[in-house]
Amino acid sequence: MLFAGFPLLSHFMTPKLTTQGGFNLGGINATGQIAKFPGNFGLIDEDTPREAYTRKSYMPDTEDLVLVFSDEFNRDGRTFYPGDDPFWEAVDLHYWGTNDLEWYDPAGASTKDGTLRLTLERVNDTASNHDLQYRSGMIQSWNKFCFTGGLLEASVQLPGSTNVGGLWPAVWAMGNLGRAGFGGSLDGMWPYTYDSCDVGTLPNQTYPGTRTPEAAVSGGDRANGDVLSYLPGQRLSACTCPNESHPGPMRADGSYVGRAAPEIDVFEALVENGVGMDCYELEKGCHTVYGFEYKPGFDDGYITWINDDKAVWTITAAGMGRDDRTEIGPRPIPQEPMYIIANLGFSLNFGNIDFDNLQLPTYMSIDYIRVYQHKDKVNIGCDPIDFPTSDYINTYYRAYTNPNITTWQQFEQPWPKNRLASPDGCE
Repeated sequence: MLFAGFPLLSHFMTPKLTTQGGFNLGGINATGQIAKFPGNFGLIDEDTPREAYTRKSYMPDTEDLVLVFSDEFNRDGRTFYPGDDPFWEAVDLHYWGTNDLEWYDPAGASTKDGTLRLTLERVNDTASNHDLQYRSGMIQSWNKFCFTGGLLEASVQLPGSTNVGGLWPAVWAMGNLGRAGFGGSLDGMWPYTYDSCDVGTLPNQTYPGTRTPEAAVSGGDRANGDVLSYLPGQRLSACTCPNESHPGPMRADGSYVGRAAPEIDVFEALVENGVGMDCYELEKGCHTVYGFEYKPGFDDGYITWINDDKAVWTITAAGMGRDDRTEIGPRPIPQEPMYIIANLGFSLNFGNIDFDNLQLPTYMSIDYIRVYQHKDKVNIGCDPIDFPTSDYINTYYRAYTNPNITTWQQFEQPWPKNRLASPDGCE
């Protein structure tokens, strides 16, 4: 898989930045319009304690980090329907890609008791819930707030208890060129983080009409012909031919930078019976800090994951280096502008569900979400110059806003020509 993500958890001082001074920051939305939201809606929440404006990096021998974004969710009664909030929007869709049992409804996301609450509940009248028996909430900062590099942390109380399995709470980030839940935007984009022009950009990571490289078609998924990958190929790769639709940028030699929608998880938590963590809804009811700190790119790039406010695991760019057997090039630690997602769902694809003992409604509560960066590497916004997204998204806006478009083919748009995919290259 050409992406970076933490293995599933089996138990699973700078001046305030203006909201009016730059594209896609704070009060300026992805269209460049200055939104009018009364109240506390700056990039840094007015309720964030001053002592939280800086913090130590989890990585040794690095400078302190400065706060660039925060939401403390202290004001009760906030909702996240489209247009309600400058940074967050709750989706209205079925997450069919993982066969979720719930419908994500904006009503499932609100603030109460000083926290963001995502509510998973049983619905009596399924006809009012798209014929699904359960309803929950997912919020996204897609195309509203993005960051590149730094630390994303969330103080979370997980839903349910440690002795009843089946819930699927998650906090995560994804590259802005793909929108979670909108399959058309994700087709050929997720979960790639790739900037090489080689076989790794092609469907199934094999050369056209062949079963080579041999390592790519052996020892993989037995249910899919032993292949290592059955992805459709990277849609916006470094092999994209000139004059094809691509968000750029273009290198001096006329080739494109490979673009995609990588994912980095803060957590996707699954409990196992007997796991002894306290910060669950039906245990002690506390909150604890989860997160990841990362440096994008090749060479000295890394991702460090945080659990219970402690660094627990790190992957470096060297761990995602070239693989000569599959002829796959090095994969960078994600360089795309990343947006934030929080959701509570469940699916039999993810694990067994203890329906007999699961108590509904159940809640994932988030006390705060904060983003920190090094003061000399502040990079926020969804349309940075070196990894632009705005023009491309506006060109294909329906794919990002209509969840019923599940593939690029269904969108009736041509797949950009890959110089390795046809005998005549880019001719």
